[in-house]
Amino acid sequence: MDDTQSLVDALITWTGTLVPDRDRATKLERDLRDAVADGTLDPNQPLTRSTLDAVEAVCHRTARHLTLDVHDQPAAPDRHPPGWPPLPRAEVDARAGYVRSVRRPAGASFGELRLDGFDETEHAGRFLDAAFGLLDGVDGLILDLRHNGGGAVSSLAMLAEFVLGPEPEHLATVYYRSQPPRQWWTSGGLAHTHLPAAARVAVLIGPGTYSSGEALAYHLKSRGRVRVFGVRTPGAADHVTPIRVTPTVTALIPEATTIDQRTGTNWEGRGVEPDVEARTGADGLARTWLAGSSLPDDEGERP
Repeated sequence: MDDTQSLVDALITWTGTLVPDRDRATKLERDLRDAVADGTLDPNQPLTRSTLDAVEAVCHRTARHLTLDVHDQPAAPDRHPPGWPPLPRAEVDARAGYVRSVRRPAGASFGELRLDGFDETEHAGRFLDAAFGLLDGVDGLILDLRHNGGGAVSSLAMLAEFVLGPEPEHLATVYYRSQPPRQWWTSGGLAHTHLPAAARVAVLIGPGTYSSGEALAYHLKSRGRVRVFGVRTPGAADHVTPIRVTPTVTALIPEATTIDQRTGTNWEGRGVEPDVEARTGADGLARTWLAGSSLPDDEGERP
């Protein structure tokens, strides 16, 4: 029967198998079992959207990226992780590789780039290259990640290289339970397509900055290259894989943990904290800073 108890049991099995940090997997199991025992979760409740929200809330104490989706039509649960399905190039083209806008405001020497996600560079690279070309010659940048829900690390690394410069940079290492770690570096392959080293960069973040969107902000901030404006992000640092855990529920199960090369840790559960907190008007504050003006309560010179 597809009820809360069956979902809890499946999540415990899959997270116990895939989550790299065994202590986190154990805590997640304990939280789920305790939630059933104390009545937070009704084990006999049918799996509706509201039920899944309650289960997610328990899981998010330990794994912020673990999310659940309910299906109308049942199907056999997965026996092995199927991985992410390939994304058709036409879909990437239709959204221009998540490049939402590129602007060079009239009378300003800086540019603005809004990026709402990351597609693999195989298809999205040309859209990023076009955006970089439009930004050639600017002496500052507003990088708007407030609607960036994450995606492919290859595009994240390409953006990081545009900001950080031509020297290859070890951004992070991703650790798995049962396969070797994977390092992510900037490639050094953008030739002369980079921001000037002296260019100020403002990164805008908020509740809609998620997963790899958070990763880009975190990696740039940890290297002292940018100033971050907005509000704290949700704190989803795991790499996840989709698994049909019951006949009617697919879960994004954490399968890897990202560790930033500079800090030796990540933003899981804590989020990326802004340098300048602004629940509204973050873009205006960023423009003021890029223009060389001081901000209220400024603590001194920033990158």
